[in-house]
Amino acid sequence: MKPTIKDIAQRANVSTATVSRVLSKKEKSYRPETAAKIEAIAKELGYKKNLAAAELAANSSKLIAVILNNTQTNFSNDIIAAVQAETDKAGYQMFILYAGNHNARLLNQAISVALERHVAGILLVATSLDDQAATTLKETSTPCRLVSVYDQEDQRYRGLKFISSDNERIGYLATKYLLARGHQRIGLAGIDHSSTGEQRLHGYQRAMVEQGLVPQMDWVKYGDYSFGPQQNILKSLYNKNLDALITASDMVAVGVVKEARLLGIKIPDDLSLVSIDGTFLCDITIPTITSVTQNFYQMGTAAIKSLLNDRDSEFIPVRITSRDSVQQMTSKIY
Repeated sequence: MKPTIKDIAQRANVSTATVSRVLSKKEKSYRPETAAKIEAIAKELGYKKNLAAAELAANSSKLIAVILNNTQTNFSNDIIAAVQAETDKAGYQMFILYAGNHNARLLNQAISVALERHVAGILLVATSLDDQAATTLKETSTPCRLVSVYDQEDQRYRGLKFISSDNERIGYLATKYLLARGHQRIGLAGIDHSSTGEQRLHGYQRAMVEQGLVPQMDWVKYGDYSFGPQQNILKSLYNKNLDALITASDMVAVGVVKEARLLGIKIPDDLSLVSIDGTFLCDITIPTITSVTQNFYQMGTAAIKSLLNDRDSEFIPVRITSRDSVQQMTSKIY
């Protein structure tokens, strides 16, 4: 097996970012003794750089690495389409590395591969960072952006720029929309325990508390945003006598629509439904699904522009798209 910069980093007891800087001859970013140690280990292991020497010497990489969390959802399709279009327009090429489903080992492996290619930049889409990944990204001189994920309360994410929707606002807007239509027993389904899930939970709870309602944790059903594992989610929540449900993704919402049909539950007559994401799936179900709609194409476009032009973090606006899955229980507006 060919040696990698990760192998060199482990032998030298430094980060992969440090190895990348040394091998790319990015001076004044490491100590001479560190460089000598890394170069000796690289020679001993027979490490060879992956890119052409001319490109490395010119520091003219035109590659963008997109590291993608592999949760079985569809939200990333428009992000990838936008990144492809924008990189092509700017004269760059992109390639995709999969990081598993919140798998720290695969994520760090993907980051190492990207740094070995001496890419011009890295986009990390919906990836949860562990300490090693966070340290590597902060130490490398390669520009990176987090896409559709952020956590300003977590030390691992601080200092890393992001392009995302405001997840707390998403949870808040979905809940306020249902409250405005007379719903009070509102559930939340399919979120995970990542920063994204917790932010949406906080928004949901804040809207309930503002209305003078006590949010019940047994009205919250955790999942992983995907379709398959959610097939019994509705049965476990419906016996709580909920009158509305917010799902963490369109894939979860589609699973709920299917399960409701199997259980003889009518949407929206028996249960109102609001989904988070607002992709094409919301328009092809019966009934169509009201959503908090994220503009994923704009998110992808903004991510590339931020990466290539060194722009600051940015929240992409979201909006409510009313369809047929919510019942108007009262005329009272909260």
